[in-house]
Amino acid sequence: MVLAALFAAVGLWSLRALLFNENFHTVIPNEVYRSAQPSPEALERWMRERGLRSVINLRGESNDPWFKAERAVTEAHGVDLHAIRLTGYIPSVAVFRQLVYLLDTARRPLLLHCAAGVDRSGFVSAVAVLLAGGTIAEAREQVGLIYGSTRWRSHDLLEMLDDYEHWLAVRGWSHTPERFRRWVENDFVPYFYRARLEPLDVPSSIAKGNGMLLRLRATNMSPRPWRFRSEGDRGVHLGAKVRLLKPGVEHEIELRGSSRDLTVVSGEAVVLELTVPPLFESGRYQFFVDLVDEKVHWFSDMGSEPVTFELRVEASDPFSQKAAYPPLMEKEERNQTKHR
Repeated sequence: MVLAALFAAVGLWSLRALLFNENFHTVIPNEVYRSAQPSPEALERWMRERGLRSVINLRGESNDPWFKAERAVTEAHGVDLHAIRLTGYIPSVAVFRQLVYLLDTARRPLLLHCAAGVDRSGFVSAVAVLLAGGTIAEAREQVGLIYGSTRWRSHDLLEMLDDYEHWLAVRGWSHTPERFRRWVENDFVPYFYRARLEPLDVPSSIAKGNGMLLRLRATNMSPRPWRFRSEGDRGVHLGAKVRLLKPGVEHEIELRGSSRDLTVVSGEAVVLELTVPPLFESGRYQFFVDLVDEKVHWFSDMGSEPVTFELRVEASDPFSQKAAYPPLMEKEERNQTKHR
């Protein structure tokens, strides 16, 4: 039985490769088309038949022969070639904004393609439908067997559409292109990668040879829970990158906060701690503090705001231990003075 199922799966995969060789489809008539990686001959044919003026390559720039051939064909026919690198997952905030801008400004008719014309092309085609005024249901139609998509393959795209639909429902709104652009610009959160980090105990200087304890309050600003794990190489942790600001020195160390099993739901805050080991070289150190999804992303890579500050390591005990955020300290001192 298992062997028969395996042969059936191999047969279906072979049939898929035959049926979706070019995977060329119309997304918006006379405006937007999608495909797998086109051969030079297919690209030239579509230029003649569809009057293409732009190609959006979702695989990014490359030194491989396929990209050089694509660039040569587009240049020869006066067609704009735009390259933006997407993965099979929901993009970062910056990449999503860039993608929307490109779909809004690229000359039409345009062709968008990835390697197989399935996941990345499906994602961008759904976005193009929404920007053109199509419904969310019509955007979902860009994910289907006709393109080689299955629900398990396109789970991330469908979740993104769910998040946008929920955002509209909370506000009692229906979809419009302008609201979609607003969501992308201001409220889009890839997965659970958005945090508000507030320093609690962050000195501005310490004595040489001393370590310190950093404490931060992290608030989950995403619609999904964070899952901290006690294992050091899995789940979410508080992390820091530390670099000595000294000419000719490029060494950087990474640190992790204490590990524990913890779930932080949307809107909830948690106080996190990170121990900095003794620093034995005096000078200025730059700290970059952020949450990290181990072996996947630092939250800031996906658009979240990290905490950055400088710490001075003194040759002897520093005279002052004011926090690294002077305006907050000065405000507190003014309040104390007022009540004397």
